[in-house]
Amino acid sequence: MLSLLALCILGGSLVGLLSGMLGVGGAFIIIPLLDEILLRLGMDPAVSHLMAVGTSPSTVLFTCIASFMAHRRLGSMRDDILRRMCPGIFVGGVLGAFLAPLAPTAFLKLLFYGIIMVVCGQMAFPMKRFEREKEDLRGLAGISAFFGMLASMSGVAGTFLNVTYLSWRGVPWTQAVCTGAGIGLIIAVTANVGYIWSGWGVPGLPEWSLGYVYVPGTLCLIFPSMLMARFGAWLIHWKKMPVALMKCGVGLFLVLFALSQIGRILWELM
Repeated sequence: MLSLLALCILGGSLVGLLSGMLGVGGAFIIIPLLDEILLRLGMDPAVSHLMAVGTSPSTVLFTCIASFMAHRRLGSMRDDILRRMCPGIFVGGVLGAFLAPLAPTAFLKLLFYGIIMVVCGQMAFPMKRFEREKEDLRGLAGISAFFGMLASMSGVAGTFLNVTYLSWRGVPWTQAVCTGAGIGLIIAVTANVGYIWSGWGVPGLPEWSLGYVYVPGTLCLIFPSMLMARFGAWLIHWKKMPVALMKCGVGLFLVLFALSQIGRILWELM
């Protein structure tokens, strides 16, 4: 138990460090880490990944709150877009939290690692954004519901998907990033409530769980993560730090890791 606790604390520290330095979403590390820890605790493999996905939003909730408040103070938050996307994000987030327990574990893992490949591939090899000259915000309700469901089922905050989409629809990049912080907060809160609700009273879950949210895992991850995030933010301002090279390296490593996991899952299904 002590070794697993130490592993969880080290994982949380790594999440905070990378988040502070590169803005990498913690779910990419948190979900595989919690999945492995819960398996070592003797949990059924069919439940461990679902618990890891359900716990992930709770570990990034405080980071999302801090990010949202900071962007609000900077004044680039598009409240009009946030109001239009909020209902869809909420509905999609709750729907995803209830659909995830019904989906095969292999599907949830493939969805998660597929999103890692898209997001981290863009981080390692950034492509030029094709922005429109004029905003076109039609269909925000439908796409926000889809993004909310996708983020909730995979366990990621979904901020990157929303920011990229808004930028593509003509929203200035700074406004898209700031508004994405608000969207990420809505997804995190909705997914937390949804996974607690959908898992409440389900037999066979570990002690100290709130539905599909594993509270000890949350606590062991958020405190070192918050502490190391400040250190990572300090490092990013160090002039000798090769940020671009490090960003490319981390992104490439996560893409290769995702490919290996997808290959393993497909091999097991054959």
